[in-house]
Amino acid sequence: MAERAQRVSRVGVAEGVGATAWLGAAFILSRATILAELKPFGAAIVMAVAGLRPNLLWPTVLSAGAGTAWSLPGPEGWFRLATFLGLGLTYTLCRRNKKVSRVPGAFIALGAAVVILIRGLGQVILGPTFYGWMLLIFEAILAAGLAMAWNAAVVSRYREEQLLGLGLFALGLLLGLQELKVGGMSVQSLIGRLFILLAALIGGAGAGAASGAVLGFLPSLTSLTAPALAGLLALVGLTAGAFYNLGKLGVVGGFLLAHLLLSGYFLGAEGANAALKESSLVALIALLLPREVLKQLSASIIRTNNESSVKEALGLSDRWNRVINALRRLGESLELGTQNDSTSVNGTLRQVERLVCQGCPAHKVCWELEGDKLREVLKDLLKKEGPVLAPELPEWLKGRCGKAWELAQALSVQPRGRALDKGSSLGLHLGLQFQALAQVLEETVKEASASDDEELQPYFTVEVGYASCARDRDLTCGDSFLAGPLDGGKYLLVLSDGMGAGCEARKESRTAVELLKDLLAAGFPQELALRFVNLVLLLRSPSESFATLDVAVLDLVQGRGEFLKLGACPTFLLRDNRVLTVRSQSLPVGILEDIPVETVEEELHSGDVLVMVSDGVLEAHKEIAEKERWLVAALKRAPDCHPQELADRLLKQAVALAAGRPADDMSIAVARIQAD
Repeated sequence: MAERAQRVSRVGVAEGVGATAWLGAAFILSRATILAELKPFGAAIVMAVAGLRPNLLWPTVLSAGAGTAWSLPGPEGWFRLATFLGLGLTYTLCRRNKKVSRVPGAFIALGAAVVILIRGLGQVILGPTFYGWMLLIFEAILAAGLAMAWNAAVVSRYREEQLLGLGLFALGLLLGLQELKVGGMSVQSLIGRLFILLAALIGGAGAGAASGAVLGFLPSLTSLTAPALAGLLALVGLTAGAFYNLGKLGVVGGFLLAHLLLSGYFLGAEGANAALKESSLVALIALLLPREVLKQLSASIIRTNNESSVKEALGLSDRWNRVINALRRLGESLELGTQNDSTSVNGTLRQVERLVCQGCPAHKVCWELEGDKLREVLKDLLKKEGPVLAPELPEWLKGRCGKAWELAQALSVQPRGRALDKGSSLGLHLGLQFQALAQVLEETVKEASASDDEELQPYFTVEVGYASCARDRDLTCGDSFLAGPLDGGKYLLVLSDGMGAGCEARKESRTAVELLKDLLAAGFPQELALRFVNLVLLLRSPSESFATLDVAVLDLVQGRGEFLKLGACPTFLLRDNRVLTVRSQSLPVGILEDIPVETVEEELHSGDVLVMVSDGVLEAHKEIAEKERWLVAALKRAPDCHPQELADRLLKQAVALAAGRPADDMSIAVARIQAD
């Protein structure tokens, strides 16, 4: 208990320091200027924080507003402050509105629209000009691009994307320090020169010259001035790095020598005096830096061949075994499916269902509960010559179907009387999938060669409970559920509802969840894994066969959840007696050759309870308007109990609502997330 309390205390201190760093960065970034007119960094940090750290949204808005008010007084500053407040209000409303998409790209695009709207209002009030409109639109696009780069850097596993995001972040901070001075010396110039000296100490002449050339252009980015400083700092970095073999004293000596010889030529007498003062202070700081600090910096930037070889030997064997297991299961499933003949009728019926019946309230009854009967009728109608008329439909179908005329028209325009090899219609998609597979294998080798030395330990833990029952008079539940850890501190929850009920539905749903788990465990990207599962369900059976997939991938290190739904019910997130709903519109797997996959992201908090259900649970309530409300109300009344107990309790309530005779299979999965 003492160790746990100590760890929680350390984590709390770290979170406090991190929050302070975010707010300080927002203050500085809001002051950063490009070419004396563009200030995209303030809006960009608000957009990024809204997605990465929503609990810090309003403190970041206030901090960025304070930085803007300090650096830009007057009407222009007030309108920029109004822009930050508008972003904060918009993102707050979005977090509360469960129907609004929270995909990072859409979230950032919404922020850019808010910037254009509010800044555009300022243009109208202060005096519109064509140049002013173009400037604010370009600034909004630039802010959105910066926010997307920072979001990608935080969640990406690729070192190049991380370094790009970090570089843009550092650039904004340096630009924001332009006018700050300490003892008559520019803070921006001091930090820039320190970066150059450290680059020369770590990477030699090439790194020193490159960093000097880049940092020398910073004043030119801020205001329209001649970039003379870029030439000076590039030569300073080159000279300092040339003495790399002489150790720290040699590099620092070369750094000072270059300033002594070149400052007067590039900057004049007054500029040379300021540069010599700043370079002397930077040299002193570098000399006082412990040798261990330089070693750690060098190790974090430069990876030796020996380290890569060790990682390859340790991690590659296990990764390849998982890939082989996943491919073997794919092959077995496809082999089972190709033992049957395929006809064009099944594709035709899928097309008719998609065009006419999608979204119909009776869709589930017609195509699932009485699917076999309906398909036989439609197949007979497709065999006849000439157009299909609505009166030719059976009485039981005409009495139920509100789209009888549209159904007859859709059947009339479909191709008749010829066989079609389903494999040929899916050949293009299959080829694309295997091309993507080759890319995955290539990325696997690269990641094994360039992965980090130390794996981060998960901060959160997960407890899972699951309860299910078959529909009335059935012995086997057609739903399937799997949960388990993945690499990188992630945890998988996947629930599938097979078409219909009983053993056949169970086979489809079990195949879907097992294939998906194997593919994700092997390192396949989530979207590609879902497309492979969809492809297998399409090819393995000539009859209509599909399954919903409700997937949650929980990142227990960074505290984020990714939710993917293919025909699945919403996921309910219980947090502090509030219930959030995560939903996405998409067809189940096994219906169409190509499926759109949408990912919804949510930040995870300690104490969150995730509830995933099959549609039989929601449809237990006879009133359409109450299908989700009753579950939300039940969750708000739920005591703080173990996930298994909560799953059992919710299932009992659902069965009771169905009068003890469920019309469909029912499954409830509950996961509680706690800080470790």
